[in-house]
Amino acid sequence: MNKHILYALVGLAAVGGVAASVLLRPRPTRLAMTSRAGDDTVVVNQMHSTRLNVSVLDQYGRRLRSDTAVRYQRITGDSITLSSSGEVRCERHSDALVRATFGILVQPFLLRCRPVASIEAPTWLDLVVGDSTRDLSFVAHGPDGRTVTELRGAVSVPDGGIVAAEGTTVRPKQSGQTVAIVDVGDAEARIPIVVYQPVKSFVDNPRERLMAMQVSLTRGDTIEVPLPKAAFWVTYFSKDPSVAPPTIELEGDGSCTTGDGVRQRRIEDGEYAKYCLAGNGTRMKIAHGAGGAARVTGIIAIRLMW
Repeated sequence: MNKHILYALVGLAAVGGVAASVLLRPRPTRLAMTSRAGDDTVVVNQMHSTRLNVSVLDQYGRRLRSDTAVRYQRITGDSITLSSSGEVRCERHSDALVRATFGILVQPFLLRCRPVASIEAPTWLDLVVGDSTRDLSFVAHGPDGRTVTELRGAVSVPDGGIVAAEGTTVRPKQSGQTVAIVDVGDAEARIPIVVYQPVKSFVDNPRERLMAMQVSLTRGDTIEVPLPKAAFWVTYFSKDPSVAPPTIELEGDGSCTTGDGVRQRRIEDGEYAKYCLAGNGTRMKIAHGAGGAARVTGIIAIRLMW
């Protein structure tokens, strides 16, 4: 991500009564800061020295080649280092009132230093083709450990064919594995994403390694689902995270654990997972006990390892 922060000084005055034969050179008419926080607010998440890269636009919205002529003066906020050319260094949470000047034009704005040193994010995100957009869950922390909520960054997905990134949300497009890269300030987090293909059966899908099946059980119900001969993660996504998941066991030549022998998988809220080995003719037994909710509804997903 480009570490420079781009703001526009926009001229908006209307021009009228000009004869067609007269060519006027467009000139800037006023300065206006633009950012998501507001027209008079700039947020900086970088801790390293960052230049406020200002563009000067004329009254027609055309950019003038005089960016370096803009000068800055800090009015308040001694804890923020700001040069006259716009180099700013944000080492801690603080605010400053700044004045931008271009010729005779002056525009004050609020500079918010919100440095981000780290991003806490889930170790995994599971999606199913056909799902609506899902918010990415992550928390940014400043160098003092404080949670930072005013963020200016980017979320990208290298493989847009599997998942589409839309702001801080992602939308599954087809089955596969990819990663969402969250880049804010001086920090980056990578969230691995698995997208499953909806199926009616886990067998007879030789080309599909990531499969998901909807299940719904009332109290006392038990269903058995045939499995391919393979090693796999089985995950349960509940429609209602407050409802306890059904039990998942293997019948026949197979067994499950909570880890793969190398690492323990971190299970996010509302999910239930096991690592399993299945032989020929193995079936998955999914049962809802006599107690608890009247019905459990969710998705059983498997990720084949071989």
